[in-house]
Amino acid sequence: MKDDLIPLLNIAFFYLKFRPRTIKETRTHLYKKVRTTHWSHVAVDKIINHLIELKFLDDKVFIDYLVNSRTKTKVKGIYAIKQELNKFGVDRELVDEYFSNIEINEDELAEKALARRWEIIKNLPKQKRFEKAINLLSRRGFNYETSKKAFEDLINKE
Repeated sequence: MKDDLIPLLNIAFFYLKFRPRTIKETRTHLYKKVRTTHWSHVAVDKIINHLIELKFLDDKVFIDYLVNSRTKTKVKGIYAIKQELNKFGVDRELVDEYFSNIEINEDELAEKALARRWEIIKNLPKQKRFEKAINLLSRRGFNYETSKKAFEDLINKE
């Protein structure tokens, strides 16, 4: 690594410090930085390749990070997770390969997402409660059948 690229590498390291990033995200961030400096896009590409070699950038690791995050804390359906990965610039083939190799119980996720809001909506009239539950889950990327099943499961548990 040339000495004149070390400040750019430090910018990249600082950007990667807070959470895993995709290659596209990092490249876009560094391209914004080079607009106001003497570095070029070629220098950014060298830095990106160097970070990939050092295993600081890996889209497969990012997919794993995001899926774990979206199935444990901010619960979302597979469709919404795929959309978010697409927004972050992860290659669609990598995403499809990941989801073909992993088993995710979407019914369980939908019920978990709805259970958090259940205390708020459980005292509403049945039709209004159903609408709110379905709307919440559809915004989180769950299909109608999965949402309806989660709603019925929570009603049966009461």
